Amino acid sequence: MNLNKIKQKLKKIKLIKKIYEMAFQRPIYNYFGTNYKKKMLFSYSTYHFNKSNYTSHSNYQESKLIATIFDRLGYQVDIINNDRKHSACLEEYEVIFGEGIPMYQAVESNVNATVIYYGTGSHPWQCSNSSLSRVVDFYKIHKVSALRSARINDYRWGLAATMADYVICIGNETTRETFIENGAKVVFPLDPTFIKETDNECFVENKNMNEAKKHALWFGSYGLLHKGLDIAIEAFRAKPDWTLHVCGYTAAEEKILRTINPPSNVIIHGFVNVLSDSFKKIAMQCGFVILPSCSEGTATAIITAVGNGAMIPIVTAECGFDIEDFGFNIKLNKESVIDTMISIDTMPEDVLQQMAISANTAIRERYTLDKFETNIESHINKLLADYSEYNR
Repeated sequence: MNLNKIKQKLKKIKLIKKIYEMAFQRPIYNYFGTNYKKKMLFSYSTYHFNKSNYTSHSNYQESKLIATIFDRLGYQVDIINNDRKHSACLEEYEVIFGEGIPMYQAVESNVNATVIYYGTGSHPWQCSNSSLSRVVDFYKIHKVSALRSARINDYRWGLAATMADYVICIGNETTRETFIENGAKVVFPLDPTFIKETDNECFVENKNMNEAKKHALWFGSYGLLHKGLDIAIEAFRAKPDWTLHVCGYTAAEEKILRTINPPSNVIIHGFVNVLSDSFKKIAMQCGFVILPSCSEGTATAIITAVGNGAMIPIVTAECGFDIEDFGFNIKLNKESVIDTMISIDTMPEDVLQQMAISANTAIRERYTLDKFETNIESHINKLLADYSEYNR
């Protein structure tokens, strides 16, 4: 049994998980060691702030930047995990920012603070409902309940998102609408960042689209069903002249893969670091990245693959990604994916090459850390000023 499997099994033992969290994920008080009188509570992940160099996901650099912005604004920054109740008094904070159970505590107790829900995906209710629909669809076909491959949020996350004073959500207008439709009033969408490979010119200049046009990457984390891996595999089963490369935490969800029984033109790579030579090799092979997900913010897997590997995106609207003129929109079914693949088969290689170049350029210009900082700081300042004006 490999280390990943052992870690997954240990996480399911409640006592071991509790001991681990008490030892390594305790609240972090006054992260910057300041003497500010104003205080903000950041409900997110202490793990990001205890880890010196975390490159598995771009939310590490984003959360650190958010904390830095509040420090600049003169707030003592306290950080807690989003998945459990906060035992300290919430009334001591002027701002409560983030997601999860502590945000629900804040709105439930009607604290005298600015409560800003930071949504890293679509509205939690939309996410859960869409994921449950995928579980039902999969069960109807395979007679297997794949609940562990879904993404189901605690209902309190959704209540917090709807009842918070304000929402800042990672995503585009489609993502924003999921919050509005579920009762949130003031919602600002925000582009995320991605883990950027500094030298990616080789992908843009040297990719052989004649070969790459028949290869696509499915790139995701937990929740293989939620992220539509089954849809992608079934589409590629019907198109054996294409090859699907699967990169993600597949070892943790072997049951669903055994049920699907991928054909020979689906290659399971498992987890691959985006800055590794292995990822570069896969990226050079693939002309496309596909994600038939039922709910995302802006899918960072897509912008990472496009921005680092010059792949053309094939995505659902629920991915929260604006394809503009350099990608393809699909629906949540294999027929839609197959139709798109057939359409791509008829396209000239030079057109596809230009789409890949345009996609890569657009992503590397749009989803930068500098732009993230400018935009979220502007949002925070506006919301704090609005709350102050409203509560004078």
